[in-house]
Amino acid sequence: MIRELQRSDVQACAAILGRLNDWFGDPVSNANYVAALGHSPGFVASVRGVRGFLVLEKHDRGSAEILVMGVDPEWHRNGLGRALVDAAEEWCTKQGVRWLHVKTRGPSTYDDAYERTRQFYFAMGFEVLYESMTEWGPRDAALVLVKHMACADDEAAR
Repeated sequence: MIRELQRSDVQACAAILGRLNDWFGDPVSNANYVAALGHSPGFVASVRGVRGFLVLEKHDRGSAEILVMGVDPEWHRNGLGRALVDAAEEWCTKQGVRWLHVKTRGPSTYDDAYERTRQFYFAMGFEVLYESMTEWGPRDAALVLVKHMACADDEAAR
């Protein structure tokens, strides 16, 4: 079941981050992600407890970013990530957000875990916008993926 993220979910989400060391190994970044859990729009996948979460950051009227998403490793490949992204897309559509984007590690600094992440986002319909070797540094390429959201405004413009 997907529902809106509540303040009471923050510790469970932080615990999930702690179990995802292949993706979230930087304590400073993790602390920033946990801080965002308390005040940004987001969703949790709840199956006998919190098993996954997704937090959005709305940058402006037309775009939002998946700031952080994590699914408990024991629940990978069970559709929770897909359901969380679906909820984010629905939120974007209701908010009139036309572009949903996400940053992940790029292929220029290859890693098996992040290859799985990229394949997940490609399967969800995201496309590469660009890869940067400077945004996170030359040892950690940043890949920006985007997806256009169909909004009511788009239909009215036709």
